[in-house]
Amino acid sequence: MTLVSNWKAVITRAASVWFVLAGLLALLGFFFATFSPDMVGWSPVYFAAASALFQTLAIPARIVFQIGLADLSQFRRDQRGALKSRSLGIVAGSGIALSTALAFIGGWEGLRQEAYRDVVGVWTVCYGKTKQVAPGDRYSKAECDQILAAEIAVYETALDQCLMATVPLGMKIALVSWTYNVGVKAACASTLVRRANAGDLVGACNELKRWNRAGGRVWRGLTQRRYSEMQMCHAALKETT
Repeated sequence: MTLVSNWKAVITRAASVWFVLAGLLALLGFFFATFSPDMVGWSPVYFAAASALFQTLAIPARIVFQIGLADLSQFRRDQRGALKSRSLGIVAGSGIALSTALAFIGGWEGLRQEAYRDVVGVWTVCYGKTKQVAPGDRYSKAECDQILAAEIAVYETALDQCLMATVPLGMKIALVSWTYNVGVKAACASTLVRRANAGDLVGACNELKRWNRAGGRVWRGLTQRRYSEMQMCHAALKETT
């Protein structure tokens, strides 16, 4: 039997490991509290707290690390250059932030597990995936979640190539959501990014509402999404003042 080359990463990052540790700590706390209360100086409360901590760590581990270390490595080597020279951003690099972005972007994109044509006729699947999609393609929800998590990393890092301003987390999630929807090229050439880079973060947030068209038409769903992104953007700025 041969160990996989990244066995250390697999052991330390697997969600199941954190759950097992949490369970062991809970059992130890129960044993000492029930059978040997005088054999240890720790209160059972400490075991319960530590168990809860490990269970909490398992959540981002499940969302982030188990999307596939090989897949993330491939994205970092992407020839488009988005991940060649920069590390993951503040959204993709944080389990809690990424889970927020997954819920926000996934909620607006909507989950469709079988390929379909979008409003402008582009073949789409999962949470708005359009690259290398063909009629008849089908994915499980877990596969769609993995695709979205990996694409968030790609889109955020690509946006970071042109967004030089430091922005609060909520604003970054809103801008990654917008970039995911309109594309990196359009985002980086936008007045929104120019305003942000000039230090006008409020003005940059206000620009989001202008991006509510597809195929030359104003769409109600896009208008609602842009206002939701704009609200998240402004709320993040208020929290930092």
